[in-house]
Amino acid sequence: MPNNLIQIVRNSLTETNNNEIEQASSNPLDTKLNYQFMYKQLESAVEEILIKYPNDDVVKELRSTVIRNLQPILQLLKNSQE
Repeated sequence: MPNNLIQIVRNSLTETNNNEIEQASSNPLDTKLNYQFMYKQLESAVEEILIKYPNDDVVKELRSTVIRNLQPILQLLKNSQE
């Protein structure tokens, strides 16, 4: 599983330009969902809650889960910098 996650992240980084984040469509007739924009909104909300309620039990659990799930990527980044 960790190797698959690392490969997905690598593929994603090479396929997209991370400096370009799409904005929400201003065209009311455009029904295509903008998943990148939706993800950025979710990410922003989670960051806000993590900062606003750092000592809440749910936030502590979320933080530990995120760190645990990102551990393979963090280890890969650490090894690449050595």
